[in-house]
Parts: sequence; structure tokens; C-alpha cells
Amino acid sequence: MTQLMWQKRRVIQAAMAALLLCLTMFSVATTTPSVTLLLTASNPIYQAVSTSIQASIKTHVNFKEYTLDSIKDIPHSSDPIITVGSSAFKAALNKFPEQSIIASFLPRRVFEQLLNKSQRSVNNTTAVFIDQPMTRQLSLARMIIPNGKTIGTVFGTSSLVEKQRLDIAAEATGFTVISIVLNSQDNPINTLQPIIQKTDLFLAIPDQSAFNRASAKWSLFISLRAKKPLMGFSEKYVDAGALAAIYSSPAQVGKHTAETLDTFLTSGLFPEPQHPRYFSVKTNPESAKTINIQIPSNEFLLRQLGDSD
Repeated sequence: MTQLMWQKRRVIQAAMAALLLCLTMFSVATTTPSVTLLLTASNPIYQAVSTSIQASIKTHVNFKEYTLDSIKDIPHSSDPIITVGSSAFKAALNKFPEQSIIASFLPRRVFEQLLNKSQRSVNNTTAVFIDQPMTRQLSLARMIIPNGKTIGTVFGTSSLVEKQRLDIAAEATGFTVISIVLNSQDNPINTLQPIIQKTDLFLAIPDQSAFNRASAKWSLFISLRAKKPLMGFSEKYVDAGALAAIYSSPAQVGKHTAETLDTFLTSGLFPEPQHPRYFSVKTNPESAKTINIQIPSNEFLLRQLGDSD
């Protein structure tokens, strides 16, 4: 989505906000806004996002929660709608083409792909992503390997769209990226081993085709054997052996989503789609010992990353 499109969106939203303010001045009655929550499923992860949204909201709101199984029960007059998860956003695009939507807890590339396919207006759609911005990830990499020069990674068919963002972040943080595309029919060992061995740090980028369970396991094994740091993308990845990861919990994404909703309800404006404002850092001391690397504490890294954002 181009910068010009977002600039046009801000102009339109400013006009809409001014109109909303005028209407409010002439309104005597006040009503409590009703907000629809559409969850991909009623599992604990999506429920945690929903619970956090409802606990963090500052505006007085009546929430009505649905899942994809009950989407047919959502009134067509519902507005705004918060979707939780990729499938919920996809379904809402099809069923509610005119309503305001805040998409939460989905990867940036999925949001952009679905939005572009729908040809929906950007003026009434925004998002809080689940994935971390590349610059934030490479800022952590720079703290882990202050003198490092190269970052290695593999892309799959869906994550290849991240390459340009990674290259831009690498230039900003002083790294050179060495990457390759891993197809589903490729041998992950033959693909991963040379990349990991000839770079200073390996960055795992989530992709269903490239980073399935087998690829994740082999990347950990090869990096530890080669004594090279591997940055993962989740807390579980660090528990399994990755040296470090930045990640946002369902509660953290939910809190940011609530703040986005507050902004919309009080101003009539949607912020631009954003990566999660709140995040955590986790490191694996045992892996650091195995590859013989000194790594700062989680608290120090988190504080430094917060200052750099």
C-alpha cells in the first residue's frame, strides 16, 4: 500500500472526524457504542486476545462476541467490527464490505494480501499485526552480535514478500542479508546448512512451507552444531533452543487493539495498520553457553529495543 494512499486516507479521515464532531455537538442523546468481536475460533489463544481487548478499553463499550461458527448471527448493521485471526478477517471482508474493521492478531503479509484482493477501501480498515517489524528484529540481532556483518535466512512462497522489508532493515542496522528460497520439495538440511554456516546469525522467518516443524528442528540442530546464533519468532522457539526471540503475546496484541479502538471511537479516525506496540524478549542461556556467546539480560534488551522504537 503506497504512502500516497495513506496520505489521502488521512485527509479523508480528518474530514470525516470534523463532520462527526459537528454532529456530536448537535446531538442531545448519548449512546453506548456497540462493538462486534469476531474470533476465528473459541480456543484459548483467540479468547486471550478478546479478553485483553475488553479489559484494556477505556471507552465505555458494549461488546458482542462471535466466532466463525456463529458469523451468520452478526447483524449487518454491526459497526465497527474487530476480527481476531486471519480467517476471521477474511470472512469479515466477504460478509461486511462496508463496515469499519480492525483486524487483529494476524501477520502483516496476510492482512495486505487479503485487503488487496478484496479491493476494499483503506479508509475504514486497519490492523494490529502479530509479527514484529524487521527493524526491531535486526536491532536485537545487532545487540546480540555487535560486530556481526551478515544475516542469513530462508524464505518460503508466502514469506518471500518480506524480502524487501528485510533488506531495508538490514541496511539501516548495518547487515548484509544472505538468503535463499526454500521450496516444499527441497531438502531442508541441504538448504539450511550452507546459509547458517556462512553467516553470523540466522533469522527464522515464519512460513508454513519453509518453516514447518522439520525445518525448525533442523535449523536449531545445525545452528547449535555450527555455534551460530539463531533468532526465532516465538517464545516456544526459544524454549526449544533458539538463542533469542521478540514476540507479542495475545494479551499484548489485545491491549494495542483496544487502544486502536479507543482512537476510532473518540476521534472517528483509524490509525494506520501497525506492528504490535507491546512485545517481549526472551533468550536461552543454555544455547548462549553452547555457542559460546555473551548475551545481555532480557530486561536490558527489552529496554534498549523500547528506546529504539
